[in-house]
Amino acid sequence: MSRGNEDEYDPQAAFALLDHSLRIEILLALLEHWRAAHTEPQRYSDLMGAGGMEDSGKFNYHLKQLRGVYLRKTEAGYVPTASATALYRAVVATRPTEESTPTVDDPGITCPDCDTALTATHERGFYSLDCPGCEQFSGSFTYPFPKNGLDGRDGPAVLDTVSRRGRAEIGLARTGQCPDCAGSTTVQPDSAEGTVTISCNSCSWLVEVGFLLPLLSDARVTGVLTEIGVGVDRSYYWELPDPTVTVVSTDPERIELDIESTRGTATITVTGDLDVLSVSVEA
Repeated sequence: MSRGNEDEYDPQAAFALLDHSLRIEILLALLEHWRAAHTEPQRYSDLMGAGGMEDSGKFNYHLKQLRGVYLRKTEAGYVPTASATALYRAVVATRPTEESTPTVDDPGITCPDCDTALTATHERGFYSLDCPGCEQFSGSFTYPFPKNGLDGRDGPAVLDTVSRRGRAEIGLARTGQCPDCAGSTTVQPDSAEGTVTISCNSCSWLVEVGFLLPLLSDARVTGVLTEIGVGVDRSYYWELPDPTVTVVSTDPERIELDIESTRGTATITVTGDLDVLSVSVEA
């Protein structure tokens, strides 16, 4: 997977700037007053006091190291940059610790193959569903989910949150924007396997799903699926029907998806990038 021109940005240098406790204190003092576009700049004396620093020479040195990348000086004082706020949000979301113990919960649903109660596990930032009764379902649903999302939610609520979050993010990624870094994405359909891989061209975001889930962000698709009786509003990934996939053209690439139900057949025609060209229903 291409990650762009590595010469344009050096992550190692950016992380190295934070290799001092005083610089962390300065950033935390700025972020404590963060109010997005309405953030009030912090004065030099306030930041120096927050860091408990009395030596202005040393303080100036560390402040200078942060300028440009993590903070910006204005006429009224200092404000955090977008990089500082993004890093802070990532830390709050993932809550990194020295040891991460897997969290196991009851999602409140059963396996669609053997009707055994499924088990939900959150480990290394991924939410996974497994069936202890059979191997059919095991590993078929795994999605990145911040640890912060577990707070204040029971098992079924976590599952619902992961499902809705995944649908929104995958729909955005299909249209060309990474939900993590806003970089461009690449869509790679595999008609033989009936799967689609969407990956970011800049960061590590990647997902492999069936054809229908990414298309649910298109109102035309949800419309025809609803018309033939396919519940798409709150359906989980594995509850969506598997369409019949037909490659009708290779240059340009055109793929036809047929979804059958007792109320008719919906046909969705897409490009190789999963752009929706047309939808139709045959009663």
